[in-house]
Amino acid sequence: MTAHQLPERAKGARPPRFLSEQSESKDGPPPRALRLAPLAQGPGSIGRRGRLATGIALWVWFGVVVVFLFAPIVTAIAYSFNQGVAGKQTSAFTGFTWDWYTHTFSDPTIAQATGTSLVVSFWAALIAVVIGTILGFELVRNPNRTVRRLLAGLTYILLIVPETVLGVSLLLFYTETRIPLDEFTLIAALTPPSISVVAFVIRARVLTLDAGVEDAAADLGAARLTTLRTVVLPQLGPAIGAAALIAYTFAFDNVVIANFLSTPTVNVLTVYLYGTLQYGATPAVYATATLIFVFTVVALGIAALLLRTALRVRRRDAADA
Repeated sequence: MTAHQLPERAKGARPPRFLSEQSESKDGPPPRALRLAPLAQGPGSIGRRGRLATGIALWVWFGVVVVFLFAPIVTAIAYSFNQGVAGKQTSAFTGFTWDWYTHTFSDPTIAQATGTSLVVSFWAALIAVVIGTILGFELVRNPNRTVRRLLAGLTYILLIVPETVLGVSLLLFYTETRIPLDEFTLIAALTPPSISVVAFVIRARVLTLDAGVEDAAADLGAARLTTLRTVVLPQLGPAIGAAALIAYTFAFDNVVIANFLSTPTVNVLTVYLYGTLQYGATPAVYATATLIFVFTVVALGIAALLLRTALRVRRRDAADA
């Protein structure tokens, strides 16, 4: 049978999957081996297999990274309940106990370091929120393009400068200017990195604001400060709250800068925990680290909820418009 004599396949008919469907004739069905032999799969099926293999490999790699990142944290949490031997941590789990958490709250040294961390982080976050909110707003709304670029460059510098460099520079500056190290110098050192974080969070929210609402307020006779107070700030509220929590967490968890500027009388919790590791960690250190981890997760979770609220408000405003 020549090519022009082949019957034309009906429109919409399913293409043959097995050789048996191509080879059937009036003489009867073909042999079993021929009936079960599939047609050579095209490049589309090979591409699907490749995508499937790539997806599986990515999921495996994702699992390895998650285990690598969180296995130490899970281990520290587990060993915070370890009874230990003679007040020291052991590699073997010797028994379950809650005593180290009780010891954490009753230890005066840990209590003093925790109180200093809370106070220093609060003031650093407060200053960062005030300056960072103004900076984030100006990064978007400043009419001068050169000024916006200059502010963006300074903000990026605050974020990308290594904390070791910042800590050494501040320590040298305080030494040369004969400024004594205390809580104020520590607050001043922990504030700059938090300012950049707050600025970028506020900038992202300002980019989504509807300038027409502000123009409408101005048309109705509202002054610039009145518009900022009654129109802009309420819309920035969730973003400011989330940025404040993130800034507080950054300042509280910072160990590099605080390690350079801490003194025997002004010591934060992270530096205290780092120092105890040099003399052999106790289960109380693991318990304190676990509490810090829980505090950080809760703070970041609240910040995520606030940012989600801001996103929901933006979508609602867009739908109303």
